[in-house]
Amino acid sequence: MKITPMKIMPLFVALLALAFAKIAVGVGMGSVEWNRANLATLRTLDKTDLVKFLNEQWPGAFTTRQIGQFEWADLAGNGQYRLVLTLSGPCAHFVGIYSRDASGRLSLTQRLPGFANLKTGIRDLNGDGKDELVIGKTLAEYSCASIVTWPAVYRLDNGKYVEASRDFPKFYDDEVLPKLDAEIKQYRAKEVKAGAIDQWNPAGFIMARDKILRVLGRDPTAGLKQANDCMNSSDPQLAFCAAATFKDIGGHEQDAKAAEVSYRRAKCKRHPGLAMCRAAAPN
Repeated sequence: MKITPMKIMPLFVALLALAFAKIAVGVGMGSVEWNRANLATLRTLDKTDLVKFLNEQWPGAFTTRQIGQFEWADLAGNGQYRLVLTLSGPCAHFVGIYSRDASGRLSLTQRLPGFANLKTGIRDLNGDGKDELVIGKTLAEYSCASIVTWPAVYRLDNGKYVEASRDFPKFYDDEVLPKLDAEIKQYRAKEVKAGAIDQWNPAGFIMARDKILRVLGRDPTAGLKQANDCMNSSDPQLAFCAAATFKDIGGHEQDAKAAEVSYRRAKCKRHPGLAMCRAAAPN
């Protein structure tokens, strides 16, 4: 196909307009109102542009590595958009919500600990015109890594997000619990077929499911039996997660301490060179 100047010109003009839009936002973003009229312009920013803008407000506070995803969202359904970021640091993950006032001043509205997929985690779950946030909260953390998370639902209340997972049983019944049950069933089938396999995978799904059942009030002690079964496990991950379950349920302080002892014993048996193991070893 022959490309003529007549065909090139419209494309060139469109690309040039997009480039100028990005420059305008990146340089003077404080003068651009965060509303639906400017949404297309705001969405031209990439991560590098965003970090540059944020560091103009808070010098040196952000890097492209720290920011995972970002979205412009009308969280309150009032036509005013906010910037929602996922942020990560040493052993920590957050969802940050930033707003801009009428004078152009940028402020951190809220910072919530946890993981999120902003493409699917900003949703109006109950049809009231306001977006809820679905954030993965840590249930058990092992060696500075969240190995068990569960999707908590946060609702907007007086301008701030508060956890309100118990008020959204339909979300869990329709979307979350069936997936967890399917994963548990799949791994259990593998265990029957192949014998002993990696036990940690089904244990993580079971812990998340049981946490949700506790949150919804359907079984306040869901997971307690599994924690009792695993508290003396020779697998450090299982013993650690037994301790986490005891702590989350509450009222089982001695069991939690016993599971932590089992965790340290199992961990040091596998990795005697760890600092915590050398410190505990007799002279």
